[in-house]
Amino acid sequence: MSKRPSTVYPNGIKPQVGDTATSKSVGRGTRAIRVWEACPECGNERWIKRNTSGIVCKSCALRNHSFKEQNRRWNPTRRIVTKSGIRFYIEPSHPYFCMAHRCARGYAILEHRLVAAESLGRPLKVGEVVHHIDGNNLNNDISNLLLLSSQAHHSAYTMLQTQINRMEEELAQVRSRLILVEAENELLKFRVSMQGIGNLELAEADDASGKCRDYTLPTLFIGQGKEKVHPSRKLGDKGA
Repeated sequence: MSKRPSTVYPNGIKPQVGDTATSKSVGRGTRAIRVWEACPECGNERWIKRNTSGIVCKSCALRNHSFKEQNRRWNPTRRIVTKSGIRFYIEPSHPYFCMAHRCARGYAILEHRLVAAESLGRPLKVGEVVHHIDGNNLNNDISNLLLLSSQAHHSAYTMLQTQINRMEEELAQVRSRLILVEAENELLKFRVSMQGIGNLELAEADDASGKCRDYTLPTLFIGQGKEKVHPSRKLGDKGA
């Protein structure tokens, strides 16, 4: 009996996990590239298409669907992640069944609304909206939920929160720029003090004798036999 195409060895040697091969070399008619992978649950190794979303083998996938929490027969109150949040299936005997909505597979309620209702001890009204403070629809901790009276209030609150977040980001950028400017200013002061030039008042000179922090300003010689004092001394003499 020949092997299944998913377990064919192209060169007669068992490949290692991560090896690649063409579909034609393993008995497939497509042009896709195959990767030798092992199932994380049962360890079964076989060829699968590259960039496949999951590497669980078909046997384990069917077993999970048939006997685990995703199957309604085994877990009627299963939790399913949707775009609006976590959907929680409930039975008609549930105390908050009045909040449930009809689905293709029964009656369901969003988990964050159920958590808010259980915290308040009453069913939520039709117009009330439960807002996630951190923006994560999967974080249904009661400390992360905020009950708003209407969708209009929820929209206004969301817009205000967005503006606050944007202003905080701009403030952080301004603070980083300020730190950079202060560092450049300190570096400039250090260079000026090392060279000993500049206005005496700005350099905090001890007196008008030309000494700035125990450093004598150099004199400039222009031509022969002509001595010219430093420009900063002239400013100090004139009282500028």
